[in-house]
Amino acid sequence: MSRRGVCSRVVIWPTYLAFVLGCLSLQLNAAEAVRDAATTRPNILIILADDMGYGDLSVQGHPVLRTPHIDDLAQHGQRWTSFYASSPLCNPSRIALMTGRMPIRIQGTGKNAWSALPEDELTLGELLKQQGYSTAYIGKWGMSGRFEQGGRHPNDAGFDYFYGVEDFNDGGRRADLAGTYENIKNSVSEDYSFSLFRQKQAIENPTQQPTLTKRYTEESVAWLNKQDGDQPFFLFVGHTMPHVPVFSSEQFRGHSNAGVYGDVVEELDWSVGELVTTLRKRGLLEDTLIVFSSDNGPWLTYYDIGGSPGPFRDGKHTAWEGGFRVPAIFHWPGRITPSVIRDLGTQVDLFATIATIVGADLSEHRILDSLDLSRTLLERQPSERREWFYYATNGDLWAARMGRYKLVLESWDSVAREGELSEWRGFGNHVRHDPPQLFDLQTDLAERNDVAAQHPKIVADIEAAIADYHHSLEP
Repeated sequence: MSRRGVCSRVVIWPTYLAFVLGCLSLQLNAAEAVRDAATTRPNILIILADDMGYGDLSVQGHPVLRTPHIDDLAQHGQRWTSFYASSPLCNPSRIALMTGRMPIRIQGTGKNAWSALPEDELTLGELLKQQGYSTAYIGKWGMSGRFEQGGRHPNDAGFDYFYGVEDFNDGGRRADLAGTYENIKNSVSEDYSFSLFRQKQAIENPTQQPTLTKRYTEESVAWLNKQDGDQPFFLFVGHTMPHVPVFSSEQFRGHSNAGVYGDVVEELDWSVGELVTTLRKRGLLEDTLIVFSSDNGPWLTYYDIGGSPGPFRDGKHTAWEGGFRVPAIFHWPGRITPSVIRDLGTQVDLFATIATIVGADLSEHRILDSLDLSRTLLERQPSERREWFYYATNGDLWAARMGRYKLVLESWDSVAREGELSEWRGFGNHVRHDPPQLFDLQTDLAERNDVAAQHPKIVADIEAAIADYHHSLEP
């Protein structure tokens, strides 16, 4: 994967010396800013929604939903408008975020699909524990399947405290309950058999889903209130919602003007507000880097109980923009200047970025797919990421982006499918594009106008980048 930065260009003498000195000055200034940030050893709070669409926030244009607390983080922090989940599916997306490595690199099988988090992968939790952090994971884990079947538990992956569920909330669905829109919309907690855990002990089954967002929030607040302020902390809040089946607490039932899905999103916004209020009351807000995002795009086959991709095409399970492009907000008062960032960034980049900010040395670590975005966060320098590779739900590479252009090799449209769901295979309208389609994402957010014929060199350049990336995966 390319790691071209602002200084990676050819300049002909005599301007070369001036250019080098300018680049060196930029690098020294950025390095000084990063060292200064690392000296503060900020607390880290990551809040990850499940299946929330890019367009589900009022700050990103939703006409009905009210998300004032998330909007406030965005208005006083950095909001990235071209930020990607690492997969259009929760498990590989979360594994990439947690390890800084794409599952295709981890598995070594040529696939980037569903897998279990290996025991020998260094997690963000373990990395921060090595740096002296207190760590907790609250919410949906989603990286190992069922614990009783040998799945890696958060307590064995760097987290001192765990309160949450193993996997997706439509898991363990009654065998006689088909996964249709009507069935899922009208289902209740008792239709799903999965456990809620505190540490390694199951404390509830079936898990009462209407209370999950509220209980995750209460657990998170209680854990934050136990932090003494002397030891930095890392709290990962992985919400179960708004993944279907969607449930809100009684307090938020009918709260929104967008049905039950709106109630769920507005309760998630309330949760964010509770966490921020707790940090503020403890005098910790200015010492805490907050990251808010979603693990992939919205599940559009569920209509009104799924979310909105905003201006982008399609949603979850697809390699169109709506499946990958997600909300991304970074908030750190006094360190991150409020701004809107249109550069490219991804969740897999959080690993290297956080490592740099806390002063962790990754020089001896195995090959990462993660790029360091700290200079963009702290200095508003251009993002190091120039390329992105879209691996679809089935694990195959379906598209690649370089700069403003995206090359689509294969596609599938989720919105054309109804009835019984088949997430892993059987894409009925799957198309292999020969020749590939090219879209200009600067002018065509909906990916409707194929411009490949007008830009053969750009097509060739992206195909070369794909070949380079695949070569980097070889042992």
